[in-house]
Amino acid sequence: MSHSKLIVAIASRVSVSRFLDYREYLQAVYEAIKQELGKYSYLNYSDDLGFSRTNVLHLIIKGRRPLTSKAAIRIADVLQLQGKERKYFEDLVAYHNSRDSMKRELLFQELVELKTKEVKAEDNLLAQLEFFTEWFHSAIYELSFTSTFSDDPKALAATLTPRIRPEQARKSLELLERLGLLSRDADSGQYKPTHSRISTGDEIASLAITRYHQKMIELGKESLTAIHAQARDISSVSIAIPSSLLPEVKKEISLFRKKLLNMAEQARNADVVYQTNIQLFPLSRDKGAKS
Repeated sequence: MSHSKLIVAIASRVSVSRFLDYREYLQAVYEAIKQELGKYSYLNYSDDLGFSRTNVLHLIIKGRRPLTSKAAIRIADVLQLQGKERKYFEDLVAYHNSRDSMKRELLFQELVELKTKEVKAEDNLLAQLEFFTEWFHSAIYELSFTSTFSDDPKALAATLTPRIRPEQARKSLELLERLGLLSRDADSGQYKPTHSRISTGDEIASLAITRYHQKMIELGKESLTAIHAQARDISSVSIAIPSSLLPEVKKEISLFRKKLLNMAEQARNADVVYQTNIQLFPLSRDKGAKS
């Protein structure tokens, strides 16, 4: 029995641009269908999306086999994805399938641009996405806590490493004000931090945070040659551990990060902004893993 009308209706409610992994999107659509019907299997789902009654879609969602571009077009047809939603879905599949770093970067930029066009009607979401798209927005916000902070765009642009243009600094100050992170002091007229923190909505979270981390990792890479060794600390270590130890390792990293934040909050007369990147990722596959 086909559930084509129900699937199209659900696909119109589950926006693909909320996701940065096509597998999570397909899983979300599946869960929504199952909630409506009560009894619904991956075999039904595969059949409804045009793969015949097999477990192929279950394997795709669990990461055991890729979704080809041809199959992505077939799914987009069944779900009746149109315009920006269809383009986003097809680019998302191409992004995950590509092994070319330059092509992946171009595809990711296309995903960001598509998402930007979608959220333009919601100014706050667009401002949040813009905040995480450029590294210097968070740097300027943190600079506002220092004793030497100046909201003069020219001076501010020259303070940052690497330097940015005064126009970028000016627009960044305006963005931080729109987000409620900076406000004008009633007496001096100067920008002051509000001590607020930015939080992203579900609509942009994965895309925004991924772009932010990408930018900061790029800056860390550039600092190897751009920043003198005495002004930075970059180290790495490869470790062999049982996979069961991963949660404890991540917990220790979280505790270290919180300790750094606490040290910064307790310090007085801050005069410089530093970026701390903490990365933990596998260099080998876990042969015992299910996916």
